[in-house]
Amino acid sequence: MPTKAPRTYADIIRHSFTSLLMTIGIIIVLTVSITLVVDQLLRAQNQAAQLSASLQTSQVTNFRDWLAINRASGLNSRNTFVVIHNADGSTTSLLPHGTSLADDNTWTIPFTHLTYVKGWGLFFAETLKASGSTYHLYIEMHVLVGNLHVLIAVLIIAIGISLLIGLLFVRRLAKRISAPTMTLATAAQQAAANPAVTQTALPQPTEPVEVGQLAKDFNQLLAAQNGRLERERQFISDASHELRTPIATIRGNIKLIKRRGDQHPEIIPESLGFIDQESLRMQHLIENLLHLSRADRAEIDRQPLDLSDLVSTTLTHYQPLISQEITLHTPTEPVWALGDSDMFHQILTALLDNAHKYSPADQPITIDLAIHNEQVTLSVADCGPGIPVDAREHIFERFYRVDTSRSNKIEGSGLGLAIVAQLVQLNQGTITVSDNQPHGARFTLTLLAAPSQSD
Repeated sequence: MPTKAPRTYADIIRHSFTSLLMTIGIIIVLTVSITLVVDQLLRAQNQAAQLSASLQTSQVTNFRDWLAINRASGLNSRNTFVVIHNADGSTTSLLPHGTSLADDNTWTIPFTHLTYVKGWGLFFAETLKASGSTYHLYIEMHVLVGNLHVLIAVLIIAIGISLLIGLLFVRRLAKRISAPTMTLATAAQQAAANPAVTQTALPQPTEPVEVGQLAKDFNQLLAAQNGRLERERQFISDASHELRTPIATIRGNIKLIKRRGDQHPEIIPESLGFIDQESLRMQHLIENLLHLSRADRAEIDRQPLDLSDLVSTTLTHYQPLISQEITLHTPTEPVWALGDSDMFHQILTALLDNAHKYSPADQPITIDLAIHNEQVTLSVADCGPGIPVDAREHIFERFYRVDTSRSNKIEGSGLGLAIVAQLVQLNQGTITVSDNQPHGARFTLTLLAAPSQSD
């Protein structure tokens, strides 16, 4: 079965307008026709009632008597006929020119008094009994038929003219409505043709409102795409920058060994140490990139976690590795939250690594665990230099470091907090950064609390 071709604005509006106009026309024709038929039937019924009253007092045996009754009733004798079934079983047909009705075929319209007589037309038929005889009255409905013909002809002409004018109007209206849509579509096609280029905003018409809203949504989508494209460019630039230094160091030391290793063998261990250090740095960078890549595609099933126990266990293994003292403040009762235990361990370790790198060796690191209003908060505070306010909105971006010169005084690739933010998002939590008093930075993680598992 062939697929139906998509329709344009003009096709849809034209089809809808034509269907509406035809429906209205049919309703009008039916309404007026029914009204006209009912009116004519009521008139015929009144006429039959008048004839019935006359027949009750008069004896009709021939066509002359019938004409006299018609004239006495003030009715049109040319359009009113009668067939009489006499008491003796005979039939008298009082029709013009002596024509016998029995010779003609008749069809009765159900649920009405209307009868169609072949060769004669449409009649209102009524049966009356008077003076022992049965009278079958036939009142011609030529006025009704004529009016219906005129009505239908007039309505057909009116609908035809309305369709012609309406289609011209629809064509103009469709062109006016589709103009901003076509402009928007053209601009979107141009944007799609250059996906690697930062796109400008699409034109946003004020009317129709729906098209304007669509253009607004497209512009929001383009803005998100431009931001993603810019972040990808920045990511590639930052990754290249981070990899360039260790690669240059490794190649430089290899060249040094090749050029001077034979005459000065003492430089070989030192150069190998630099090569090992920089290769380890590259390894950490690549591992962090893999963590980010996996986190972007990860799907987790959050389970109730006893954060009090998980934090205590993590600190037990982490404290011997650093010089700073870690202080833990936690409620006496277990604190349960919804999340992934492995990811939470990675988040806490990354926050501790960050606090360790930026805190003086003689200053403590503080961890506070609390539950309030069905939310669990975990904060890690250090006593380092702190984070400027203008840098806090960028601190979770990939490769971003407050040290814009990217010196090697503090090790790191700028990916740790980006990984933390991604893992927190996967656990449907939030993470914020604020000042720690009297100095330093405080990272606060918020997760949804889980029901206690003690029951």
